[in-house]
Amino acid sequence: MTYLHDSEVGSFLKHAPWEHTEMSASLNGPMVLTLKSKYRLDGGLVFSKNFRMKYKDCADILKKKPHRKNRDGVYTIYPEKGMKKKVFCDMTTDGGGWTVIQRRIDGSTDFNGKKWADYAEGFGNPAHEYWLGNDAIHVLTKSGKQKLRIDVARFSGAKGYATYSTFIVNNKSNKYKLKVGGYKGSPGIKDNLSSFSGMFFSTTDSDNDTWGGNCAAKYGNGWWHSACSPGSLNGKYYRKPTVATSAFTWYYWSHKNSYGLLKRAHMMIKPK
Repeated sequence: MTYLHDSEVGSFLKHAPWEHTEMSASLNGPMVLTLKSKYRLDGGLVFSKNFRMKYKDCADILKKKPHRKNRDGVYTIYPEKGMKKKVFCDMTTDGGGWTVIQRRIDGSTDFNGKKWADYAEGFGNPAHEYWLGNDAIHVLTKSGKQKLRIDVARFSGAKGYATYSTFIVNNKSNKYKLKVGGYKGSPGIKDNLSSFSGMFFSTTDSDNDTWGGNCAAKYGNGWWHSACSPGSLNGKYYRKPTVATSAFTWYYWSHKNSYGLLKRAHMMIKPK
């Protein structure tokens, strides 16, 4: 999507010092007189201004700049007018054009001490670890035309991915309620997200889960908790072998359900 600053150009032309240069007239039949006037700007310069293309998401970038294919990295997007975000674009996986909304690599970014406002606005470094922000995720997914892909890797070297054909995050007034479904996954990776569909987002300072307590406060992470989650991609990052319900994990993996620790994960979206 491209936003052109029409108002700036229009205002400039309206108030510019125009100079009349010549006039011509022609008579067509007994009733039609056509007058043509030519003007130029005093000094001869009309205007000189660079207009940058503004892209809605990573798919929009790849569509309009195909040479960016296979060039993963940090790009600037404008999900809507007035909203500017730095994001990591995966321009390689499954055709590229993926806007990464969550990225975890080594636990260097704190996901567990963050409040409601932090998760709403986003935090971290897109070049490394970050959460894009619930407000931006809502804007990008509200049309219902985005699909979600989650790539995960364990310390053992095992890797896998899950995709969801439906992924919508509601707005702030609706507590970023999640709608997700249409799961498919690589061998061994089972559905770990659909059970959260219909849940509101919860943080340590905003309890919106269905449990009597506060799952986010207990486990220290913002997520779409229900009656507390079987693992969360925003869970606590452990660098040593640990079995913990608060862990950064993908619970349903292979034939054994466990809180096996994840080493890396990222969530990313693009149009269907």
